[in-house]
Amino acid sequence: MRAYPLLYLSLFSFVTILACKPPRTTQAKKMKEMEKKELKMLEDSQPKSEEEAIENYFGPSHDGLINWVLTDTATFSYPFTRSIEKEYVTIATSDDKCLRIYSWNTGEGGTMICWGNLIQYRNGKEIKAVRQSLDMLLHPDGEHDEMDYGSYIDTIYTYPCTDGSNLYMVDDYFRISGNYSANSLVAMRIKDGKLVSAPCFVRHGKRTDTVGFEHTIADWYFLANMGEGWDWLFRYDEETQNLYIATTDSMNSITDRYDIYHFNGTDFVYQKTGAPFWLNPQLQDYKRLELFFKTKDYMIRIDNLDGETMRYASWKRSQQMSDTPELVLTGSFVEKDNTFLFSKGSYQYVVTMDHKATLKVQHNGKTILQQTQETKEF
Repeated sequence: MRAYPLLYLSLFSFVTILACKPPRTTQAKKMKEMEKKELKMLEDSQPKSEEEAIENYFGPSHDGLINWVLTDTATFSYPFTRSIEKEYVTIATSDDKCLRIYSWNTGEGGTMICWGNLIQYRNGKEIKAVRQSLDMLLHPDGEHDEMDYGSYIDTIYTYPCTDGSNLYMVDDYFRISGNYSANSLVAMRIKDGKLVSAPCFVRHGKRTDTVGFEHTIADWYFLANMGEGWDWLFRYDEETQNLYIATTDSMNSITDRYDIYHFNGTDFVYQKTGAPFWLNPQLQDYKRLELFFKTKDYMIRIDNLDGETMRYASWKRSQQMSDTPELVLTGSFVEKDNTFLFSKGSYQYVVTMDHKATLKVQHNGKTILQQTQETKEF
């Protein structure tokens, strides 16, 4: 007889759970409705006539997206798959799903791209949404232009802190002109119902919520394997908890040297400027990267050691830069030929830079290997 109360309790608990949890059919129906709304939004964003196309020559309208996100909290977890596939919008979401940022090219600004931004964040059960750039939102008392240019954000990094809170860091990109841009990491946290600045970067006793640099675009693109180097600008080493921030020289060219900040659970504290952790230790003494490229069979890196002396390092293409290189040589750069020259006994290694790099290996003056740079889309 004593089993009956337990049975009734179990049945009561089961019914209660069912009553609190929306049926799957209801969730599926809601998702279908949002998918239809997204398709309608994308359709309505396109011009309906030649006159409208001329009037809206900047590109598709984002008014539908803006109004939807600002008025419907369900968009906070909606994937917007079609919109992303059609490159209508880029969406970055934090690992804990508490922060989301939308970015799109408004088409305005000419070579200086003007980005549109929407920011959503969760504080407890409440979801807030604003149409504003991060700079305007985090620094309301700062100096701003009359126009909010926004920025492109495709990644949000999430760092759990020792006090139980989460620190968010966004990869913030702004193109100033056709061949000049700014890349930054901007730190923030959700506190007292607001998304606020987090001045967690500490260097020489000073704090800031932003670290980054301005740089020329084309030179780094060509030097670092036609765009592969864009993934190197901000890297975090999980093992050491060190954050690597790319640096530039006096001409605002990226050098492949990095400001290294250590995360202590609360702040990112500057340690030194040095080589990247993904480069083999025996190669970490150099002034700047001169060329990095891959051929069918090889990966080649050329570093400037002291302004005059160049160093050649090569691996099999399947290897990583952290592996021990198969060959390391020193040589020089011949500017008039746009060529690097390296020798080992009767062998000569010639690397020529054109629209693509070419590796030529000669033995006693006879070419025994020649391979041209092969790249993929980055």
